[in-house]
Amino acid sequence: MDVQGSASLQEFSNAFLAAILNGVTKNKPLLRKFQDWLLAFRPVLSSNPHSGQFEIEIDFKSDIQQKTTLKEALQLLDSQGPAIIALDEFQHIASWEGNHLIIEGWLRSEIQKLKNVRFVFSGSQFHLLSEMFHSAKRPFYASTQPVNIGKIDQKIYQGFIQSHFKESGIKINEADISVIQSWANGNTYNIQLLCNRVYSKALKQVEQSMIDEAILEIYAENSLSYFALRGSMTKAQWKVLVAIAKEGIVLAPTAKDFVRKHDLGSGPGVLRALEYLLKRELVYKYLDNDGNSYYEIYDLILMRWLQKK
Repeated sequence: MDVQGSASLQEFSNAFLAAILNGVTKNKPLLRKFQDWLLAFRPVLSSNPHSGQFEIEIDFKSDIQQKTTLKEALQLLDSQGPAIIALDEFQHIASWEGNHLIIEGWLRSEIQKLKNVRFVFSGSQFHLLSEMFHSAKRPFYASTQPVNIGKIDQKIYQGFIQSHFKESGIKINEADISVIQSWANGNTYNIQLLCNRVYSKALKQVEQSMIDEAILEIYAENSLSYFALRGSMTKAQWKVLVAIAKEGIVLAPTAKDFVRKHDLGSGPGVLRALEYLLKRELVYKYLDNDGNSYYEIYDLILMRWLQKK
């Protein structure tokens, strides 16, 4: 289930029930049992015309009814044997209106009662997801085993990309795929975005000029919002953002060499600007495999656009 599509507990509840329904379709006895249980709530069932997946809409009368329904759904799954529930973009529940800690606490409480159901929590905003599970102030603290899946192996990804172009009779060589992967920094969304643009331009063979043209189009589409972004911050904040973009990854933002190289003034001034950029989620703080922290611009297209300026 993709949690990002839910803006409230009610939307989460409906999406969660739909995810279970779609997840058990191949298990006919369990599907019938789940459907029979679900009918008691008089749901509105529909099918997404694009994905073919079931969608559910239940008019819950209260938070208590929603929680009771989710609890019963989990108990039903738990009674049927081993199951895995994967909640993608799980950190998004922290943006819901109201006290999200109450929701997190309730979910943690119900999850730990289950014997046969295991959960996978994933998300693209590392710092938010990390805080949910590593902060002693949060309900999910010390409740999971962290796993960093890293980037998809470059060679495997190249074969995947080539196969999709080949299906339509379009040839793309490894060198051009490497250019795409390098520009996108291994990020799946940006690789797919650029491949889609290049695919629409090629008839039989992908040329380097098509990749360059597609990248310029992506920059042009985003430039107005980036100019507006520049106008929303001070000159010092913008300079620090540009400096981080130019470096790609910054380990020590207050180091003399970094400050002097990009004419950023003083270390304390850089820290103030960095605090602002982190708060606006323009820059994220990450940890490498050795536990060392580094800073990087979250929006890769913005980073590449700034690197070209």
